[in-house]
Amino acid sequence: MRVLVAEDNMVNRELARHLLARLGHEVVLAIDGNEVLARLEEQPCDLILMDLWMPNLDGLAACERIRASEKGSGRRTPIIALTAHAIKGDREACIAAGMDDYLVKPVRQLALAKAISRIVSAGAPPAPDSPPERRAWLDPWDGVDSELLRKLAPLMLESTASSLKDLQSAFEARDWMKIEREAHTLKGSLGLFHAPRVVVTTKTLETAAHLKDDARTAALLGDLAIELAAVQAEVRERCGMS
Repeated sequence: MRVLVAEDNMVNRELARHLLARLGHEVVLAIDGNEVLARLEEQPCDLILMDLWMPNLDGLAACERIRASEKGSGRRTPIIALTAHAIKGDREACIAAGMDDYLVKPVRQLALAKAISRIVSAGAPPAPDSPPERRAWLDPWDGVDSELLRKLAPLMLESTASSLKDLQSAFEARDWMKIEREAHTLKGSLGLFHAPRVVVTTKTLETAAHLKDDARTAALLGDLAIELAAVQAEVRERCGMS
């Protein structure tokens, strides 16, 4: 995805850029709300990380202007608020201004990946001209295989969601053996449902856990959260599930 980071603090801006790049995203930077609006005029983005307190035009005001400009266009760019303090009422103010989620700084990679995953799962529409990717996640289902997979779909959705939670908990505990085992199990489920790109991610995650590679495992868990959300959405669509 093309992600716009709006942050006036140089260190926080570089941290966000680094984390997003590790998750495989293209990053555009802005230092205040006015620059955010200018960047969006130049080229739409798929997601915005918006600091609440910036000079000239703050995050809330910038978000309100973006939402006003989107009215009637059929476009809605997801916006995640960034704030240094979890002050009571901030989240409500963010939602009221039209933001989609809220993260407290310093941003952690796993928390960022989860927030992006929630937005993908919720079906937030991509910006215009962004490449359609949903149909790239699953290979075709043919014949009896298709009928069987439709029967197994509810179980697959439940088990993959549970596996992701278990993987994230295991990583927080640095339980490398459990990460390796869960990744191996998840790989089998995704292979059955013909999701080759995510199978590669789980195989790589399995190897990273075996090597106890902390940074690589964190990055792969972020990738996996986003990819699983896309796979689950397509499985639901193919199976006519809400």
